[in-house]
Amino acid sequence: MVEIPLGGAADQLTVLLLTFARVGTICMLMPGVGESYVPMNVRLGIAFGFSLIVSVAVRWRLPEMAGFDDVIMAMTSEIASGLIFGTAMRLFLAAPQIAGQLTSQLTSLSNIFASGAQLMEASSILGAWFVVGAILFTFVSGLHYLMIDAMAFSYNVIPLGGFPNMADAADALVKVFAGVFALGIQMAAPFILLSVIFNLGVGLTNRMLQSLPLYFVAMPISILGGMYVLAFAIGPILAAFRAAFSSWLLAPFS
Repeated sequence: MVEIPLGGAADQLTVLLLTFARVGTICMLMPGVGESYVPMNVRLGIAFGFSLIVSVAVRWRLPEMAGFDDVIMAMTSEIASGLIFGTAMRLFLAAPQIAGQLTSQLTSLSNIFASGAQLMEASSILGAWFVVGAILFTFVSGLHYLMIDAMAFSYNVIPLGGFPNMADAADALVKVFAGVFALGIQMAAPFILLSVIFNLGVGLTNRMLQSLPLYFVAMPISILGGMYVLAFAIGPILAAFRAAFSSWLLAPFS
């Protein structure tokens, strides 16, 4: 009769449970997978599949646990760690949203709103479009593989079962958001330059032709100019987003 080592099986189940606590929390927030329009059962299946992959790499890092209380504390710490890493990934979607909102205002399209299903709130049409484009470009360019790798790398930053230092985590998240805000401004830089040049020209025209109905003349030109610049700038904009996101995923919180 074959004897089954129940101790080893229990350890494997404990590792899978703890891994699912962290990876499932990250999947709840990560771009693309954690969107509200993704069905809950699909997200659950993806999180479980990722947990199986990551648990193989971290199964040797299981800490000593004396009882059920230690398992509950380890699960709590894993959920907290998942919230930290998942929030950091989610913050990167603020960059295309900021760039889209600025672009909408600078191209006179800020009054055209989208449903906001991607952002859980009302947004301008370009803001929602930039976010959808960033999510699509994330998966098309293979960044989802780096997100999976970042899940495994997170155990080098916060060990399995170790409770994170919340002060350091808050400071790291603030630094991530500061970088994301600067990235959003950089993504909207072509439209900021266009707005400065266009408004300067409109001001000079108004000084020379004060009787010209400037609003009705300048508005269509502003929209057409913004669309023209957008057609040429959307590729470099998404490439800048991918470069910044991939560099963080390769060394999160480093």
